[in-house]
Amino acid sequence: MGMIDPGHRLKAKMDDHALEQVPENERKSWIQLSNNAMGICSTLLIMLFGALATFTAGLGYGLLAGIICLIVGTIFGTLLGNIARKEGLSSTVLTRKYGFGVKGSVVSSLVFCFMILGMLALENALLYHGVLFFFGLKPSILNAILIYGLFTACWVLLSLFGIKLVYRIASIAIIGFLGVLLYIIIDATVLSGNSVMSILSFGSQFSDSTGIVEFIGAVNIVIGATGAMTLVNADTSRYARTKKDVLMINIFGNLMQSIVMLLAGGIVAYVGIDSVVQFYVANNGMTAVQARAIALNDLASFFIILGGVVGFILMFLANGKAQVLNTYSGSLALTNLFSAVGWKGNRAIFVVIANILALIMIYGNILGLVESWLDALGVLTTCMATIIIVDYYFVKKRTLPGINNSEIDSVNMAGILTLIFSSGIALYLSTAKIFPIPFVASTILSLIIYPVLRMYVFKQKSTMAQHTDTKLQG
Repeated sequence: MGMIDPGHRLKAKMDDHALEQVPENERKSWIQLSNNAMGICSTLLIMLFGALATFTAGLGYGLLAGIICLIVGTIFGTLLGNIARKEGLSSTVLTRKYGFGVKGSVVSSLVFCFMILGMLALENALLYHGVLFFFGLKPSILNAILIYGLFTACWVLLSLFGIKLVYRIASIAIIGFLGVLLYIIIDATVLSGNSVMSILSFGSQFSDSTGIVEFIGAVNIVIGATGAMTLVNADTSRYARTKKDVLMINIFGNLMQSIVMLLAGGIVAYVGIDSVVQFYVANNGMTAVQARAIALNDLASFFIILGGVVGFILMFLANGKAQVLNTYSGSLALTNLFSAVGWKGNRAIFVVIANILALIMIYGNILGLVESWLDALGVLTTCMATIIIVDYYFVKKRTLPGINNSEIDSVNMAGILTLIFSSGIALYLSTAKIFPIPFVASTILSLIIYPVLRMYVFKQKSTMAQHTDTKLQG
């Protein structure tokens, strides 16, 4: 028996089935995989979304928005996750077979990259401000180069060589992160003599009234992260053994994101904002109005002021773990994107490229554009998931005789046009204040447009050039 080439083994470890099916012997239970789903959303960024949602609509309406997104995310995530489990493929490679075609999957990869690299960039920006705040440093080009450079090196190395270590410490990091959150909340309520009921029932902090408009605003904020969770959980679900595992992965992931982290973000922001404002007024020479305007974009300072050194350390561990997972998912999307256009680089190259693109997004001030980014994210991700789900569960079951569904198109124009039309129309209707919940509009439009285009306009041909497996490897 010949010896296994160490270089080949290392490359296989780095590639991690980026373009191929996950073998049966590497499948895991939901208990092992749920840490990934919960870990990627137990971050400052998801807390920021929770703070924005609850400050927009109040805690009660914000929580209702979270419950709706929990239900939507679990349904979409389970439907998409079961496809990923059965096929053993990541969400972007899956779009080669369902919805977009081999070369058409470039479009879905771009959507996924917009999503996951935006999260990577936003988390980096929040952590950067946290480091500056903790060490009392001023923003400068040198500090940005050093701090962002250190972050990038850590995420690259851990996602290539330490992903299993990250999985192992995920549960510890989550428990520690939640423990600090609980301490902060107890300290700001019971120990400080504040009324628990007043905290749990606070209204909109951005307007004088709390009603349907504010509630819709909260839904639109939370749904962006929900669509992202659907696609990321598909990448995790490709390692699942059974349908039950997929369901549990999505329940725990969406529960952590849409309920636990939403409440944590809202409550921590509400109980801590006065302390943060006072700190900025005393130390940075700002007025109270100026300090309040920037406070939420510097959510790391809440942890440091309210949780001290322990808060800072656990915040960094929890967010660092998520950044490795963001880098990992982003590299999978980039691997598919470049493979579809003919460049078969290994995943290690795309790990580096993913982080470079995130740095470019930071340079473009993505933190200042977070609400616009969320609007587009919610529409694009749910639209993409809907196309895959409709193609798999409906269209493929109703194709004409003679069509081999084990073969796939090079470009599926029905999926590409559906994504463009549905997302574009939904965002226009929202901007024009005709229909204010764009993800609902894009989902309904996708459910109607894709089957019509695929079954009657851009019909699947009965003869294809190559078999699925060949295409997936190409």
